[in-house]
Amino acid sequence: MAALDFGKVDSESEPDLDRRFVRTTDFDRFTSSDVALVVGAKGTGKSALFELFTKFARLAREISLDDLSDVIIAAGTGFTDLSEIATGDIERLKTESGYDHDRLWRLYIAIRAGLALKDLDIPPGPLRDLMRAVGSVSDLRVGPLLRQLWRMAVGEPPSEVSITAHGATLNLRGGKRTLDVVTLLEDIQRTLARANQTLWLLFDKIDEIFPTDRAERTRALSGLMSASMSIRRTFPSIQPRILLRTDIWRDLDFTNKSHLVDKTVELSWSKNQLAWLLLKRACAADQVKRYVAASVPGVQARIEDLTVADRDAALGLIFPETVYPGEREAAILDWITARVTDGQGTALPRETILLCNTATEIQWELGEAAGPKLLLSREALREAFPRVSQMRCDTYLAEFPDLRDHFRRFEGQTTAQFSREALIALMGDLQPAGTEMLRELHEIGLIQPLRGSIATAEVFEIPRLYRTGLGLVMRGRP
Repeated sequence: MAALDFGKVDSESEPDLDRRFVRTTDFDRFTSSDVALVVGAKGTGKSALFELFTKFARLAREISLDDLSDVIIAAGTGFTDLSEIATGDIERLKTESGYDHDRLWRLYIAIRAGLALKDLDIPPGPLRDLMRAVGSVSDLRVGPLLRQLWRMAVGEPPSEVSITAHGATLNLRGGKRTLDVVTLLEDIQRTLARANQTLWLLFDKIDEIFPTDRAERTRALSGLMSASMSIRRTFPSIQPRILLRTDIWRDLDFTNKSHLVDKTVELSWSKNQLAWLLLKRACAADQVKRYVAASVPGVQARIEDLTVADRDAALGLIFPETVYPGEREAAILDWITARVTDGQGTALPRETILLCNTATEIQWELGEAAGPKLLLSREALREAFPRVSQMRCDTYLAEFPDLRDHFRRFEGQTTAQFSREALIALMGDLQPAGTEMLRELHEIGLIQPLRGSIATAEVFEIPRLYRTGLGLVMRGRP
């Protein structure tokens, strides 16, 4: 019991991601050459994909069904350090001549793509000049560089710009526009084609741009999508791949958005995939693996190679068969899946991990063993879920300040099901209202329509995941 740990809920804090990562069909689809966009609710594993490919690229290549030997993998955003663009950088650039979001992202992609080619043979030209100035610097401050190059490539060009990094200075001459974004991208395309390589430039955590100004964030990210699509068409060896929350993606508006339909992976998790996730994460601890292997020897090898029967037998050494006693009670995985699924029907691995880690903490609080063969008890799991619901509401729903008053209206309600008329009346004079209000609550997963769509359903339900956190007061089991 002491060693049981299902790992971190945020992938960037998980040092053992390579040992805990579960390959799903979405992973296999992501490695397809034509993918440009990955969307999913918060907690569906976007950052896990990003972290795996940027920090554990060797493993990502090994488990991929496709040969990625001709692919260079680099981060556009996702590490949230000074080498990446931030809200402040954009705010400063907005004062420059000729600014728009599309132009900014084209320049930024050119810079990030160019710096990713440091190990290739680069011919003379603007890209080599850029690499000479900053290519070997490990803690590049991208903000000042962006502003300097913006003036060279877009704004009013000075006669000369000096780029200094760790004592090394390079002078780029302007005046006649010897530097422009297209030239940089052409250099990158030629360099990649000559080396028979493709660059994947991954963008994660871009929802952190303008976090308090949703309208400006929408404009900025629409510009990123537009620039990304244009660059992929014109320079096929440069492939930006963007990982984005579903609710943000739906709000974006840019030309040819529909062209991404067949280039999009929407992350989803089945009960079966959650089972593999839980077992692999639990058995990442050697002590737990040895305990399980005493009854299911196959876990000592690759867990993904187990039969489903052996996997379930291994899980049966960690979890109880049901959370409540009785012959007709839901099996443990059905119970968990029902409680980590939002109004879009998306089962969330983040909340699955959080639920099991919270149950582990409660098991310690109880001060007793779960049973002769179990690591977690029914009581620990039952007590864990209300805490998870509260944490989900406190964190995820806080990201929607425009709907905060709507959320508060649910407090004290004694049912999880509402007619269309009752739900609209409950929200009173709040804005958004009516069908638009229903659409927004559904898009963030807070309500689901029963027997119909948002436009036609007459009854809506709040998923179990949110009931306790919203303050619903209901009899019976959470």
